[in-house]
Amino acid sequence: MIPILPLLLLQSASVDRARVPDAPATVTATRVAPASRPVLDGRLDDPAWTLATPIGGLLQRDPQEGAPATERVDVRILYDAEALFIGARLFDASPQSIIRRLGRRDATTHSDEFRVLLDSYHDRRTAFEFIVNAAGAKRDILLGDDGGYSDDSWDAVWEAATAVDSLGWTVEMRIPLSQLRFSGVRAQVWGVRFERWIQRKNEFDMLPLVRKTESGVASRFADLLGLEDLPAPKRVELLPYVVGRGHYDTPNSPRDPFDHGSAYLGGVGADLKYGVTSNLTLDATVNPDFGQVDLDPAFVNLTAFEVQLEEKRPFFVEGGNIFGFAGNGGGLARLSDRPPAGGGHLRRTVLRHPDEQHHPRRGEAERQASEWLVNRYPGRAHGTRVGHSGGHDDQPAPSR
Repeated sequence: MIPILPLLLLQSASVDRARVPDAPATVTATRVAPASRPVLDGRLDDPAWTLATPIGGLLQRDPQEGAPATERVDVRILYDAEALFIGARLFDASPQSIIRRLGRRDATTHSDEFRVLLDSYHDRRTAFEFIVNAAGAKRDILLGDDGGYSDDSWDAVWEAATAVDSLGWTVEMRIPLSQLRFSGVRAQVWGVRFERWIQRKNEFDMLPLVRKTESGVASRFADLLGLEDLPAPKRVELLPYVVGRGHYDTPNSPRDPFDHGSAYLGGVGADLKYGVTSNLTLDATVNPDFGQVDLDPAFVNLTAFEVQLEEKRPFFVEGGNIFGFAGNGGGLARLSDRPPAGGGHLRRTVLRHPDEQHHPRRGEAERQASEWLVNRYPGRAHGTRVGHSGGHDDQPAPSR
């Protein structure tokens, strides 16, 4: 036992000396004049970027926790009265090996990525995550309950551009202040975290580092200082749409006055998002339709069971967790689910004739009760997430 003890003490001391200290807990943003704001082209050659303080020192979480990142990263933050600008130089010793794949928005592309997480409330509970891969594909996620839930259906209006060169790759991001929520104090303090994913190395770098033995997301952010005199932005978003469809068939009788072999239908509608206050948002939709979103990927179903397609209309999916409540079997009831016996929540109902095809996005095969106007008020009040929903149906549901 005696000869082994000095060996153990020596090993423990070497681990302590080799451990890299955690990153500092604060970073600083620099204000820029409107005439000097950077142009988003993916290259950090605008003079404004030289005004910002470079931020580095990312540490590995994988594969070697606590070790310095194998590739250096320099991040700079600028802002003006309209938006937050984030530029990053992601060095790479083998730029030809950078993995960059194109993909749909919010799709996982298994590419090199740069991620920024912002806690503009600075409540250490909620966060907005913005992700860009080396090809410029974007993802954005709304996080809550200190990482307890995430909502990838949240689609903010923001811009990003990337470029690959002999040193690695660069990214420029412009995040309008209207997409974030913050208090009205003069000197703002936000939470922030930077992450880098190197696909070919399976390397995950962070600043500040959150070790695998630690929990929490927003509660582990660094403080972002230097944000002052931010005006309350106007938060109004209107997304209109126009949809048209045609139906063709062979009449059973050429003399049928009600079936001419073809029929054409059209519709219009819109989604509205209005910021009532800095922490209360009104979401409204008029005549929602499946035609206002992108198509589902093609699939071949060789089974005897229906294929359930996800709801993709923004109004019915974005922030839907606010209206979730416990359902039968311990599950969560969603805005599009059938209400439980004895009452429940306002929801969308799709009704089909028994002999129609079971495809919820197939023109005339969908006969739905028309929601003429639906509104929703998700928000926060005194630290509590609140919501209200209402609707009006101007057409009776078809009989089955």
